[in-house]
Amino acid sequence: MKKFKYRLEGLLKVKEHIEKERQKEHATALNRVRDQEEHLVSIDNHRLATHEGQRIRQVGVLNVAEMLVCSRYLVKLKKDTLANKEVLRALNGEAGKTRTALLDASRDKKIYEKLKEKQHQKYLDEARRVETKETDEIGIQSHRRKIRAQ
Repeated sequence: MKKFKYRLEGLLKVKEHIEKERQKEHATALNRVRDQEEHLVSIDNHRLATHEGQRIRQVGVLNVAEMLVCSRYLVKLKKDTLANKEVLRALNGEAGKTRTALLDASRDKKIYEKLKEKQHQKYLDEARRVETKETDEIGIQSHRRKIRAQ
């Protein structure tokens, strides 16, 4: 019997390639989300450091100019935080879309893999059937030869 050949092997390879591309896109989107989260943590650390510095300076002589600069800087950090949270929300949405695309690509590939498995199983069943038929035929012929020889 000839070797098993899956007719849709090329299509399966394309689906695998698409899935790998979707994995890369999803990983990139997750990296952007992680980078944005780190940026937000950095802004929060700057805010905390500024608060601490302002608290330390308030012990001695108060400098109005310094307090205004710190206050403006804190307002800027708050605006940056809000803007970056919006960016993070958008990036999370994009990551969700890439996750959905990845799941769809995986599902498509799995369909063709299942079809390949079923066709391979049919091939194996047919090969066993042919082998059994040949074995039975050999047994019948050897039995006939035995009877003729007697």
